[in-house]
Amino acid sequence: MKVAVVGAGPAGTTLARRLAEDGASVYVFDASHPREKPCGGGLTPRALSLLPRRPRHDPLPGRQVTTCRFEADGGASVALDLGRPVGVASRRDFDGWLLRRAVESGAVHVAERVVAVEGRRVRTAKGRDDVYDVVVGADGAGSLVRRTFLGPVPRERLMMATGWYAQGTSEMLVRFLPGLRGYLWLFPRPDHVGVGICAPLAEVPTRDLLGRLEAEVGRWFPALSSLDGRRYAHTIPSPSEDPASILGIAGGGWALAGDAGALADPITGEGIYFALRSAELLADVLEEDGSPARYPARVLDDFGRDLLKAAAMRRRFFAPGFVDRMVAYGARSAAIRGVLADLVAGEQGYLGLRRRLLRTGPAFVLDTARSVFAS
Repeated sequence: MKVAVVGAGPAGTTLARRLAEDGASVYVFDASHPREKPCGGGLTPRALSLLPRRPRHDPLPGRQVTTCRFEADGGASVALDLGRPVGVASRRDFDGWLLRRAVESGAVHVAERVVAVEGRRVRTAKGRDDVYDVVVGADGAGSLVRRTFLGPVPRERLMMATGWYAQGTSEMLVRFLPGLRGYLWLFPRPDHVGVGICAPLAEVPTRDLLGRLEAEVGRWFPALSSLDGRRYAHTIPSPSEDPASILGIAGGGWALAGDAGALADPITGEGIYFALRSAELLADVLEEDGSPARYPARVLDDFGRDLLKAAAMRRRFFAPGFVDRMVAYGARSAAIRGVLADLVAGEQGYLGLRRRLLRTGPAFVLDTARSVFAS
């Protein structure tokens, strides 16, 4: 089987490695390496569990974080012991590490930009023009492959993330802000801090979002205010409540993985785990069938329904008062802190969230059931 993988992020390189290990001829198209990607770079324990072996001569880049602080505008604050460490890495370093694992396994990195996909034919800016058995889009939120076969992700399913990288260090922090269906974050990387903010693209102009971040950081974390003037902004795509938003990510001879498939958490924006896991599922289906036809149903059954639940909860999750109560309850309840820590670590899904809270924090559920957990 001859496979073209467009994009050398976590989804593309994981798929390429898996298929190459199985004997397929795999070509990974990406002209952007080495590069930094605007992203917190958080690696949850379940994401870390999907990574390939870690050679002694090339250890996994990043740092381990064992605590995370949640803050709410009302003044509530809670420090979480995450139990299992979360990794935080520069995407330049992490994606490069994954690409090296794919090439070691036999995949070919083609450092050329894909300019057109016509059926199973892929053309690059340097004139390469070949036909493949399967073409996979793993080329991010603005995926050319997705636009070719499906069209762009609808605006209402995009979250905007913007921020900068600051010298220094900090704790891992998430702060919820009033009137914003999103949050501010500080993610400590090995030699700098990822400073960012996110909210639905359709609700807040990017300039206003960045201005709010600058004001908050200048007031509360002045040491992390950017000095060089460089900023980043990018979109995070996620599914809607409709299963069709997931079931449409493959067709005859093509498939989408990771952000190209809009497979990110609609509430948190976390996408690396879903990129890795979607690549694993697609590799399984291609190895079994030689076709991606059963891949969308595999995604839906594996993690897709949880993302659909998150899409249904998103508006109510960020409704006025909810996150304040969530953080306040967590500050005085070890059981609620455990739930929050598992949400950060990716160990607690949305489908089982209400059931677990009923067992561990019934007062919190009664206080919020009508606003968040109604559906």
